Amino acid sequence: MTTLAGNQDHRITAQAFMTRQGRIVVELARVLVEMKPGDRLLPVQEYAELFHVGAGTVQNALDYLQDSGAAQLEARGRLGTSIAMLDYIRLWRLGYQRPMVGALPLPYSRHVEGLATALHAQFAEAGVELTLRFMRGSSQRLQALAQGTVDWALLSRFAAETATAHGFTVTTVVALGEYTYLAGHVLLLRDPSATGLRDGDRLGVDFLSSDHTYISRAVSRGRRVELISIQYDQALDLLAAGAIDAVVWTNPETPAALDHVAMTPLTTDDDPMLPALGEAVLVADPARPAAANLLQALLDVPALLEIQRAVVQRTRVPSY
Repeated sequence: MTTLAGNQDHRITAQAFMTRQGRIVVELARVLVEMKPGDRLLPVQEYAELFHVGAGTVQNALDYLQDSGAAQLEARGRLGTSIAMLDYIRLWRLGYQRPMVGALPLPYSRHVEGLATALHAQFAEAGVELTLRFMRGSSQRLQALAQGTVDWALLSRFAAETATAHGFTVTTVVALGEYTYLAGHVLLLRDPSATGLRDGDRLGVDFLSSDHTYISRAVSRGRRVELISIQYDQALDLLAAGAIDAVVWTNPETPAALDHVAMTPLTTDDDPMLPALGEAVLVADPARPAAANLLQALLDVPALLEIQRAVVQRTRVPSY
């Protein structure tokens, strides 16, 4: 019988993967990475029937997972076998043997660049490959998560809390705290003498972003304004060209070149949901708990936020 225990990085080689035992190690790693310590395994014979192999092959695969340090199991006689410990990083490597894929907003802000840099650094330190996909609009990131083309997504807490209303089911895996998604909001007005939105103004709105749509509608409530569909990253050019009269923007990342426009900071007096719009969260599909388990095991949130702050304060060069 082919042995797998000699592989020092606990990956299944391409040749070993072709063996029956190698295939069952992969299958069981995928089972275990979705479980928690204290959970109980099925009887060996049930796994054997599920994977269409003999019970001995399943037991050898379980032994390999324990010998490699990926799991610790406790046999409790008639009570069955329970899980004492799981190394989610090793289980992910064994079970999936591919990069984890995350969806982030377009890196238009240093807050997003800081989180991308921090996530890339922590995954590299843990020895797990990470692929980041940058997508405009929370709806696109939620759709990618629902379709299974990404393993997790970065959203504002507001977008995560309102995902169900848009037909998506997500679980918040990690909440990063206030001002981690963005530093705040301002209303930019093309007329430097303006003090707020006026009837007839054209307000630029990125409708692919639930956040931008929500806050734009909130600040225009009670005004007869025209909502103009835009791409958020083109908003400042559209404002300068006169294609729109106003746009909600993130503060303090307003270019000095637009110092001729009026800028009104938005506060919770304008809308109580502003704190939820400013906090970053990582979400996953609850039907696929492997991603959530790996993220919780891998991420060091204080260290991650320290890297983000360094990028925002320009003492660290973004790298992702």
